[in-house]
Amino acid sequence: MPVHDFTNLGWPETPFGADQRPFGQHVDMLAACTFDWTPGQDGPPRPVAVSLVYLRIRRRGSSYQVSDDTLSIGFYTTVIDDAAEVPRLLTVADRALTRARRHAAIVAGHQLGADLARINALAEVPLRGVDGMRAAWNDQEKQRGLAVIVDTGTEAGMTGADLGTPLEPTPMQIPECRHCAGEVARRALARCLAVGLTAALHTSRYTWEGTFRVPDAIERAGWDVLSSPGEDGCPAATGRDLGERQLIGTMPHPVAGPAR
Repeated sequence: MPVHDFTNLGWPETPFGADQRPFGQHVDMLAACTFDWTPGQDGPPRPVAVSLVYLRIRRRGSSYQVSDDTLSIGFYTTVIDDAAEVPRLLTVADRALTRARRHAAIVAGHQLGADLARINALAEVPLRGVDGMRAAWNDQEKQRGLAVIVDTGTEAGMTGADLGTPLEPTPMQIPECRHCAGEVARRALARCLAVGLTAALHTSRYTWEGTFRVPDAIERAGWDVLSSPGEDGCPAATGRDLGERQLIGTMPHPVAGPAR
């Protein structure tokens, strides 16, 4: 299967609760979105993964005190292992961005406007969600009923968030198998969570003490979603340090937020 989906959401297509799924409880969420890219051999870079992290927040009032061993995280990551599947990846991203703009309280990204411009140039058909989010990202004016935009590459860049995980993307190779795709998902998800946490701190939704260990939080959030390294004799997996490849817990329903 050339497209790999990794999620700990019981309802990955409806992460925002009652507005979208039957009998669900509405919650206010911050949605972080990131793209990861592979260098193009004979053209522009191509997206290899799109990641969404959902964090429960309060629209108003005091911030949540969180830590890497208590924060509940909802996530959805799609990774391709064939360049021919880029259009499908773009479709996944378009749907996710449409939902986030309409239903999230805050949408966070790291220089996401540039990624969306790349996505738009690659698209073979109109992508309304991408177009709408790109316009909102470039404008960043609060529109009634739509999410607040936070770019961690600009206004959130000076928060001093102690995460131990870079927000800047690094080039990734298209994976060769599901285990390699899991490694791409791990790296992409860690960066996406770091972006979400930086935005949550910037908007006074979260606070924490010391270093928030993003890899530890990722391991708790999805340990049973990605396979263990070395299964099925994957050459790329067996040659890596096991300690660097442990990951990600499950979340029974699409409601993310700090433990109470």
